[in-house]
Amino acid sequence: MAKLRAFELPGYDAWFNSADHLPPHFHVEKPGEWEIKVVFRKDRSEMFETVWPKNPKRKGAKPKPAELAHIAEKVEAHRAELLEQWEQVVNVTAPGPQR
Repeated sequence: MAKLRAFELPGYDAWFNSADHLPPHFHVEKPGEWEIKVVFRKDRSEMFETVWPKNPKRKGAKPKPAELAHIAEKVEAHRAELLEQWEQVVNVTAPGPQR
């Protein structure tokens, strides 16, 4: 697991899996709440693919719209750096769509 270096998200953990699949993406976790996959080359409306609740007692926990908007703003400002880091740290183990 490689920590995301392109930007900071205080209060969240963000990382690339070192062995992962296409399309290029990273994960964001709000500790004890939820985890999302961010497909950073997609438009904002399609960028967030999956939400996993991290606390069994909080079934259905998911990011608030303001949290997603904040993450999307960071992604849009740093797409080139995200792709550069993805290419440096991720060993693609399964094919998938390029977009």
